[in-house]
Amino acid sequence: MRPGRAVSAKLSFLAIFSILSLTSLPSQPQENSFFRTEIRGIYFTETGCSHCDAFLYVQKAKLEQTYNVSIVLETHDILSAEGYAACVEMLRQHRLKFTVFPVLFIGSNIYRGSSAVEENMPQEIEYFLAHGSYRPALLRTNELAEGSDQSDKAFGASIIPSILAGLLDGINPCAFSTMLFFLSFIALRRKDRRSLVWVGLAFILAVFVAYFLIGLGFLGALRRFLSEKRFSLYVDIFVSTLAAIFAALNVRDAIIAGRGRSSESILQMPLFMKRINHSFIRYFNQLPLYILGAALSGFLVSVIELACTGQIYLPTIAYMNQSVRSSRSILLLLMYNIAFIVPLGLVFVLYLFGLGHEKIRQWYGAHLVLVRICSALFFVALGVLVWIT
Repeated sequence: MRPGRAVSAKLSFLAIFSILSLTSLPSQPQENSFFRTEIRGIYFTETGCSHCDAFLYVQKAKLEQTYNVSIVLETHDILSAEGYAACVEMLRQHRLKFTVFPVLFIGSNIYRGSSAVEENMPQEIEYFLAHGSYRPALLRTNELAEGSDQSDKAFGASIIPSILAGLLDGINPCAFSTMLFFLSFIALRRKDRRSLVWVGLAFILAVFVAYFLIGLGFLGALRRFLSEKRFSLYVDIFVSTLAAIFAALNVRDAIIAGRGRSSESILQMPLFMKRINHSFIRYFNQLPLYILGAALSGFLVSVIELACTGQIYLPTIAYMNQSVRSSRSILLLLMYNIAFIVPLGLVFVLYLFGLGHEKIRQWYGAHLVLVRICSALFFVALGVLVWIT
């Protein structure tokens, strides 16, 4: 090889080696990309609580971006046995009692209630950035009473909607028609009033138990969903959308019923489900223990009816869970189900005192338009309330 070519080859080799060496060097990290100030705390929340989730998954991120810090929170579900016990113990160490959540332990301070957490967290961050330590322990303020008042107001505001929803569901054509069929059927088999009383009570009680258990199951499933999806905004949107659809369908069915064509209603139990319900009632009333048969038929009929009556029940349960904490939403669920069986109980009492089921059916048919309009108004109110409470 000629000397010129050898030198050129060496230079080319050195150039390539230099380029490869430079590209293999680790890149310098961007400023503030890794070494952000960490602020740590312990946050006791409830899965599905809209205010708690709003802080944990929306406001927390905004604070981190605003102050360029990393907020690391150890979270616990206050409704779990372990979470509740831990929160109570930590509060006890500070001579405090648990009465309201969420509860945020950060540095030397404890903030109880959504307002206290949201108002004090920016101040905690600013103090930490300025001094390199957490704020000194503050004097106890009235955040406990304010948080408790918030919880009480939310619960109080949810009572009337829950009761009205139960009453509307109780006069829902699905539940009402099944009750009338049941009364007419047992009247053919049990002539004495005492038998009617026991059979009717067994049926109504079974309906109550079935609906309450279904509600508990749905509440649990809803909390699981919220735990996985991390924010209850999706449930608010779902309830509002569902409420708007059912409000429109009830208006449509009211117009149809006003024209004397209620059989064409969309919001009614399909014919095959009606036949299944009637078959259950007939079958279980053949049992020697007819009271047990009435209870079994009431339970199974309620489960099947959910396909129709669930139009009110399920959105209302979602509203209960969004508006108040789950421990109280169970009480709202109880109120709902008591209200749900009130119309059934009233019809049963009227029947016992001699009012024929055909007259009851005629009276209900004459007021079906009003039932549909009231249902539509309820769904409109529910779609709004889920965003307010």
